Amino acid sequence: MAIPVSKFKNVIILLAILAFILVLMGLVQAIKGNDNKRDVATFFRVDSDKITKINVTGVNGLYENMLEKRDDHWVVVNKGDYRVNPDYITDLTEIFDDMPRGELASRNPDKFEELQVDELGVTIQAWDKKDKQLINAIIGKEGPGFLTTYMRHADSNNVYLSIKNIRPVFNRTDWRDKRVWIFDPLKVTSIDWRYESTEFSLLKTGDGWQQITPFNTPSSDEKVGPVLTTLADLFAANIREDIDKETAGIIGKPQDIRIELGFETGEKDALIVGDKLEDPTEEYYIGRENSQMVWTIDSFTVENTLKKEIGDF
Repeated sequence: MAIPVSKFKNVIILLAILAFILVLMGLVQAIKGNDNKRDVATFFRVDSDKITKINVTGVNGLYENMLEKRDDHWVVVNKGDYRVNPDYITDLTEIFDDMPRGELASRNPDKFEELQVDELGVTIQAWDKKDKQLINAIIGKEGPGFLTTYMRHADSNNVYLSIKNIRPVFNRTDWRDKRVWIFDPLKVTSIDWRYESTEFSLLKTGDGWQQITPFNTPSSDEKVGPVLTTLADLFAANIREDIDKETAGIIGKPQDIRIELGFETGEKDALIVGDKLEDPTEEYYIGRENSQMVWTIDSFTVENTLKKEIGDF
């Protein structure tokens, strides 16, 4: 018996509608699947922009760094309100925002000591501006192959294994910014540079940089710019709060290495290299005229960055 044409058309239409619905359902599932892949559960579950205070306490409380946000920078409040290295803060906030929870490694409190998610770990705590605690966690030892890290929220028995080794970020004992001189190289207008018997001066004019002593000759941003950028990115080997500038040979004696910069504001400051340390570290004391701080710097930097000769500019 032949099937009526009208019924055949209806069957075709129904099959087409069914096929469309199946394709649509497939697309919806695919979208949800992609959303789920992007929506990876993070361990810290916080928005780092809301954090204004951070405490990092070392193994068995051997050290503590209390960090606090001040306008556009962070300071170590228990170490003289000294600025925090901005790279360290970047490392922290990226971990807070993006670190996946990882796999569950243990729920057994008896394993806390073995995985160092107790007093043997690094405790990280954070608060917002209303002193609401946002983070209270313990970073344990490195995981298998030293490419992962055990971690636990202080109020939970769950120990997770991170997808990478984050322990070095939290293991820093000194969070202070060891840059000796923080300035904008583009705002420097004059340079007076002395290295032992070599002395010369440069001035920034409307036509560019000009060397004015010991002889007058044009210079350029191509020559001066990289030198100023290096000075603005000069990191000390250490910060010495146990010694004053006079004892370090930075003041009170002839200065063999002195670099003075003038700025658009009219302010001037100078970098001064003092005595060489009496130990095998091959370091020199270094300071700035407008700061009471004393740093140390390695002899390689002194010889290769601060040493200049006539013709270098």
